[in-house]
Amino acid sequence: MVSWDGVAVGNISLFGGFQIEKEAGGPVWLTGKRGAAIIAYLARCPGMAAPRERLADLLWGDSDSEHSRNSLRQTLSVLRRDLSRAGMDIIHSHQELIGIRPNAVRVDVEDFEAGLSAARSASELETTLALYTGPFLDGFYLGSNAFDDWAALERERLLSRALQSLEKLARLVDAESGLVVSDRILAMEPTREESYRLKMELLIARGQRDKALRTFEACRSILKKEFGVDVSPETRALWQSLSAADIPSTKQPANGVPASQRLGRPSISVADFVNLTGERGDDFFAKGLVHDITTALSEVADYVVLSGLPPFEKNAEESAVRARYTLSGSIQRSGDELRVNIQLVDAAGGHNVWAQKFDGHSENALEFQDRIAQSVVLAVSLELQLTNWKVRDKSPPGAPEVRRLVNEALMKYFEMTRDSLLVSKELAEKALLIAPENARAKRTLSIATTMGLAFGALPAKQEHVDNALRLAEDSVRAVPDDEIARCILSFAYLHDGRIDEAIVECRHAVSLNPSYPSGHGDLGELYGLRGQVSEALREANEAIRLGAHDVIDFWRHHGLAVAHFAGGDDRRALEVARKVVRTKPGFVRGALYWAAAASATGNNEEASRAVHHCLSQLPHLNLGNVCPGFMPRYVRDDHHFRFLEMLAKAGLPSS
Repeated sequence: MVSWDGVAVGNISLFGGFQIEKEAGGPVWLTGKRGAAIIAYLARCPGMAAPRERLADLLWGDSDSEHSRNSLRQTLSVLRRDLSRAGMDIIHSHQELIGIRPNAVRVDVEDFEAGLSAARSASELETTLALYTGPFLDGFYLGSNAFDDWAALERERLLSRALQSLEKLARLVDAESGLVVSDRILAMEPTREESYRLKMELLIARGQRDKALRTFEACRSILKKEFGVDVSPETRALWQSLSAADIPSTKQPANGVPASQRLGRPSISVADFVNLTGERGDDFFAKGLVHDITTALSEVADYVVLSGLPPFEKNAEESAVRARYTLSGSIQRSGDELRVNIQLVDAAGGHNVWAQKFDGHSENALEFQDRIAQSVVLAVSLELQLTNWKVRDKSPPGAPEVRRLVNEALMKYFEMTRDSLLVSKELAEKALLIAPENARAKRTLSIATTMGLAFGALPAKQEHVDNALRLAEDSVRAVPDDEIARCILSFAYLHDGRIDEAIVECRHAVSLNPSYPSGHGDLGELYGLRGQVSEALREANEAIRLGAHDVIDFWRHHGLAVAHFAGGDDRRALEVARKVVRTKPGFVRGALYWAAAASATGNNEEASRAVHHCLSQLPHLNLGNVCPGFMPRYVRDDHHFRFLEMLAKAGLPSS
């Protein structure tokens, strides 16, 4: 067996414990635990490689440098011997790096994370979740604080991702299957309040009101017992709506999703499209298009989709009561040319949320349907996000292909990972190649670039900052009253160290739209960096209130942590920073505040764990390049130097 030909020769299992086995079958026996610990750590590192010094500190942190490096050499020698006997020469070294040969092994955790990112249907999601056979490195404890702390953090992160994905699966399948999934979630994490709400919704969907009420009582009881707190307002609101309503047990809409299941999530009714061509054959195209759009929307767990309701009859009015939004459309023809007009209407207010026309050829009907369905999902998701923020995008969307690329770039942007931000940047660049003067594309490329810098996806080079600034300034000049563009320009100014100018732009954005949470949230961070603690806390809390737990809520809490640390409230800063890291583990800026606040409160072990978390993702970070460089600097020297002092105390390298 040879691994460097690009053929996997073995499998590494990290869920449910540790095991390495040959591809042909049969586990590989390793001497001691430290060899297994090296493989487990390398398997989770970028490129499956790490510096010798990192491995030595991770496994022998209590020893001096000479002894720890000597112990590492001995362990690697034994590990290579054990693997060689099994025909798996997979460990390689290059100067100061130790790694696993590329493509030599399959790792269950890597397949799990890649599968979750790629899953587009309930069946794909279910297949991927089957890989989660137990907690990460369950029962594997080395006795080294640094390694065990790293494993504990990774264990918590992967558990959180599995639970969130299971909740998504429970909403994608029918209510009966969803209940089975919800019970599995609660068995894995009995104190997860969101999962009790999910189970209540599913029980309501099956007309089992009494069981839903008992589930609420079980949730309240365990939260009181374990944490001494009551249920959240969201859970209480669900219980109150359940207690007040007389819910029928049998009547359900045509697709089996009752109105009560939609509590806490917006719902969309997809009406039958009207065929205006006068040709009977186009009825099939209209029905296929509705089916494709419904299927694509249903794969998004953020809302519930009802379908097949006539748009201009009485039951369409009933649909408007049941569903928050109604999606409808029409089809026109001129020879072989087809035009599809689609609109999304807020049923409560009666106003259009979004509308778009699509032009295509009848001979490419299936390709045309796919393109429309993809565009509708992207546009609807983004428009509902803006509607939730009470924001209307004022920048012209451009031609259909430009609009599709920009929307896709924004969807990748909102995933907020290093990989997704690079994809977002690439998509926005493609849109600008097609329409070099499109303000929305410029704005999107600017924020994808600056957020890429913030997450460490892009190197901290001035050319990236300058480009982001130029694009943001162009988009503001094109549409001066666009609050989104103002906030994006503010973010670019922040990365250039121009905090006062950034504050001016954010204030302008808030004056244009006082309900825009990103404007308040960015002001919170900026005021915190300037040392205006009370103003920062006020703005950050207002952003959290307005944002209603959306995808960038973690950033607004990060602004709180920045402000609390500047104000010397280190204990509160630590609590908030922990929440940020739990919500977005890949956001290293948040983890750096976790490390600094833990140091400041005397939680030295936790501070060390936080720094290891940061370096596991961005190995190049040190006291010389972290601030300024990777992240903005506090304006006041006393705040800045205390932040660096606490990071040094936590163990961030000096260079």
